[in-house]
Amino acid sequence: MTGMLGLDAADCAAAVAKTLDWRRCGALRAQAAPLCDALVEGQLAYLHACGALDESGDTGEGEYDEDEAVEYILDALLDRFPDLEDSSGTVCALIDAFLPVFDDYLLTHDLLSL
Repeated sequence: MTGMLGLDAADCAAAVAKTLDWRRCGALRAQAAPLCDALVEGQLAYLHACGALDESGDTGEGEYDEDEAVEYILDALLDRFPDLEDSSGTVCALIDAFLPVFDDYLLTHDLLSL
């Protein structure tokens, strides 16, 4: 499983697309829906890979490392959207804008505690 208990990934991706600050990565806004889907999928995959989420999608024992998460998500996005390879700086800006919006979504849906 690559999901998270209680998370509606499609709703999360749609909310991210609406609330993300696109100023630093505006050239990518035309692809907002598929990119946000991929961002959420990539983040969830990383959370499983690092062990922060277990196989059932519940909290795991692993440690989350934001630098590793950015690299993981960047690789996932470039695998899915190889045409963005030449725009990796803009894609990194997108990921940097995404991470706090994702966390905010989790907080507002009681899926993350600080």
